[in-house]
Amino acid sequence: MGAGILGFGLGAKWGSIASDYALVIILLGAALHLSGMYLTQMKNTSGSTNKAARVLWYSAWVCLVLLIGLVLYLLVDS
Repeated sequence: MGAGILGFGLGAKWGSIASDYALVIILLGAALHLSGMYLTQMKNTSGSTNKAARVLWYSAWVCLVLLIGLVLYLLVDS
């Protein structure tokens, strides 16, 4: 949540300066976010994990699907 608010604030502050590179910035941020999700939530999940870890694992996959949808929308719309 904090990273999203920070990103929104940076976009509001420097939006006109970085607008020419917006798609590249979004794709870079998506790649970094995906790698972080994979390393922290999706990697090395076994069947014996506890319930909280399983919820985080499912939420990471939901986030991944939404992220892919957002990137596809941005690529088609721009």
